Amino acid sequence: MANLGQTADIDTTIAALQQGITAIPIEQAILVLESWEQQLRGLKIADDLGELKDALRKQKSADALANLLIDLSEDTAGELAIETSDEVATKVRLLASLLTQAGTALRE
Repeated sequence: MANLGQTADIDTTIAALQQGITAIPIEQAILVLESWEQQLRGLKIADDLGELKDALRKQKSADALANLLIDLSEDTAGELAIETSDEVATKVRLLASLLTQAGTALRE
C-alpha cells in the first residue's frame, strides 16, 4: 500500500484508492482524512471529509460510507470550478472518479 504519511497529497491518495478502498486500513484512512480536512479547512469539501471520518470511527454501514464517498466525489469534482493547472485538474478528476468507484464498490 502507498505510504500516505502525515500530510496527505493527491498522488498518494490516488495511489491508495487505486489499490481498492478495502485495502486501506481504517486507522490510516482516518489519518488521511484528518490531514485533508486540515488542508482544506473552510471549503465545503472539508465538511464532507469530517463526516466520512466520523462515519468510519462509528463503524457505519457500508451503504452509509458509500453514500458519503459519492458525495465527496461530487464535491471534489465541483472544486474544478477554481482556477488550476491542467495537471492538477486531471488529478482531481481522477480522484473524483476513484471516490465514485470506491462508493460503488462498497454497495456491491
